[in-house]
Amino acid sequence: MTEVKGVPFVDLVTPHAELEEELIGVARAVLRSGAFAGGPIVEEFEREFAKFCGAKHCIAVSNGTDALRFALMAAGIQSGDGVITVSNTFVATVEAIVQVGAIPHFVDIDSRTFNMSVEALRQFLEVDCDRCERTGLPLHRASRRRISAILPVHLYGQMADMDPIMALADQYGLIVIEDSCQAHGAEYQFGKEGSWKRAGSIGNAAAFSFYPTKNLGACG
Repeated sequence: MTEVKGVPFVDLVTPHAELEEELIGVARAVLRSGAFAGGPIVEEFEREFAKFCGAKHCIAVSNGTDALRFALMAAGIQSGDGVITVSNTFVATVEAIVQVGAIPHFVDIDSRTFNMSVEALRQFLEVDCDRCERTGLPLHRASRRRISAILPVHLYGQMADMDPIMALADQYGLIVIEDSCQAHGAEYQFGKEGSWKRAGSIGNAAAFSFYPTKNLGACG
């Protein structure tokens, strides 16, 4: 019987073959400089990736989980706050929420895109929440927990429907953190003017991962 070879689920060799000499040259430069954390090469990457995404700033951290956690911390998400996200994601999305002491609240996904359902998000805010008279923020009716942020997950290189998500965030005074760990370079036609914006440039902040199996992976 002839063995049928399928497409490998993950190929960590072929993508680097044509870049081998360039990658080795960069690794050699790092070894010779002794700048193993931070330094000019990382700073150059930060500038170039911010420009690529159409964002003002990029800060390199150790991994995508930390990127999400630091974004939530920088946005002022407090211990005990509620963060709206989806369960159709890698565990790190929820892990980052829990690490800052917040509580995840899950809404359903759109069956066509597998990203956050705008209607499920709207229903959660309108039906499952009250508005705080003092802050105007949503209060989860069952737990009386303050809802502070929305964390949509862009999945399979496809962005969540950000126009209505941002409109709901503005209406309810919520922070939006984009989990862009699987959407490097993905574009979305955003706003009344219909300008194309890349993942990571629409919300208040975003997180990317360069784990080797991501849409844009690194061989580190």
